[in-house]
Amino acid sequence: MDIELSDIEKAAILMISLGEDDAAEILRHLGPKEVQQIGVAMSKLDNVAQTSVESVVSDFMHLVSDQTGIGIHNDKYIRRMLNQALGDEKAKTLIDRILMNTNTSGLDTLRWMDPLQVAELIRYEHPQIQAVVISYIDPDQAASVLGYFDDKVRLDVILRIASLDRIQPLAL
Repeated sequence: MDIELSDIEKAAILMISLGEDDAAEILRHLGPKEVQQIGVAMSKLDNVAQTSVESVVSDFMHLVSDQTGIGIHNDKYIRRMLNQALGDEKAKTLIDRILMNTNTSGLDTLRWMDPLQVAELIRYEHPQIQAVVISYIDPDQAASVLGYFDDKVRLDVILRIASLDRIQPLAL
């Protein structure tokens, strides 16, 4: 790997060097775009020179020198770390995107958003659109989003969700 590393590459090296538990704890505090960018960079790491690792994590030299697995089985490491940090369902979606190096877009992005943000985003949409969006996100997140609506809107959306048929993936 080149001596001149981008900030994302440095973050990826640091995450791998820290170990799963510490890396997972850090990832919990990042947004979905940052997690995806670091995950993509982690999946691309291969044969990182020890001097590069030392320059990125000089304060953690003793920890880094004990870990020699950078670039080896990164996919397994990324899966375990993201499962621990994000839970199985969110991790699976992100892992697929990381390993295929695709961007999160559309409704998948809503799964990463705070429920209040989702509620504000769809507040002025037609109740049928609200129902489709809410049915697509995780049940706990959906319940939180519904909690931000007034009783009348909440009831209307819940009734629409209950009567939804299977939504064609292309429609989403």
